[in-house]
Amino acid sequence: MKNLTKLIVIGIFAFSAVCLLINNSISQNGTTVLAQTEIKPTPTPETPKTETPKTETPKTETPKAGDSTIPKTFTLGKDSLSEYGEVAFNHETHASQKYSPDGKSVVGCVECHHTDQPKSALKPPLFTSERDVLLTIETFQKSSQKVSQCRTCHFQDGNVPDDKEMPKATYKDGDKETTKELNNELAYHINCNTCHDEAAKLRPELKKKSGFATTKDCTICHKEN
Repeated sequence: MKNLTKLIVIGIFAFSAVCLLINNSISQNGTTVLAQTEIKPTPTPETPKTETPKTETPKTETPKAGDSTIPKTFTLGKDSLSEYGEVAFNHETHASQKYSPDGKSVVGCVECHHTDQPKSALKPPLFTSERDVLLTIETFQKSSQKVSQCRTCHFQDGNVPDDKEMPKATYKDGDKETTKELNNELAYHINCNTCHDEAAKLRPELKKKSGFATTKDCTICHKEN
């Protein structure tokens, strides 16, 4: 009986020891698994570096003296009040090619810009001088003085500044003298028509040239409003 009791006690101790070993083994394995499967935060992807494109500073040429550049073309009679409208003008051809009435020389700048010459060079009815030397391409490029536009003095009818007066010209009409205000429209026509009419007289073949006009050919030059 005593031996049986000892066997039971020994069996209980042995069973407890086995259970304890199994429990420790399970705990250790679980910790290992958890350690191995630890969830790490997903790394934030790096924002790709973008280089700001370099902008090159545009190269600018030093402007010439005077009006900085000589315009190649422009419009005469902008905001024209006439029914015939504006006129496109090729400044480059008139200033650099042989456009004199006889076709043998370049038209001088002062033929149009008549105030840009010394007072001693003025001929009636001209009397206003704004330059001490004769205006040419060469003197223009060397000077800082701007060239006056036609509308600086020859205004539109009803659009004369308070401190200005419209230029006037007196001429003979038969036996009597007539005085007229030289508004911009009349000033343009005197300059353009006089030269073109004289050119047509000296060189009749010009009448067949496309774009060439005389006093009576209004719509060749004018764009209708």
